[in-house]
Amino acid sequence: MKNRAKLRQMTSNGNSYLWTYHYDENDLKNYPYSYYLFVPKSNERLKVRVYFTRYAPNMNIDAYSEEGTICLYKGERIILNLCRFFFARQLIEYVFSNCCNKTDVVEIEIKDGDAIPEKLGYTEFD
Repeated sequence: MKNRAKLRQMTSNGNSYLWTYHYDENDLKNYPYSYYLFVPKSNERLKVRVYFTRYAPNMNIDAYSEEGTICLYKGERIILNLCRFFFARQLIEYVFSNCCNKTDVVEIEIKDGDAIPEKLGYTEFD
């Protein structure tokens, strides 16, 4: 499984989060299955996994990478690469504002993660 050795940290809206993006490049049956793992730094007993089956997974965080899923965002053609910090931050903000409470002490699985980019304004996926 493609896997980051450790969780990365980011701060969004004054809150710190640990996050990583996973996919199994050898699982051809379930490709492009992938997921984010988000953990609020203030409550590491809460773990949120957001699953995707629609977008081409990519572990390349190079800002100039042309790999990922082509779509429109705010009328501009972009490459949606879920490994990039920009997309992770958008998803973290959405998930912790709409899908859970930062004080929960459970593991949450969001199976319809594919719907979240659409709710954030991404359209016309190739």
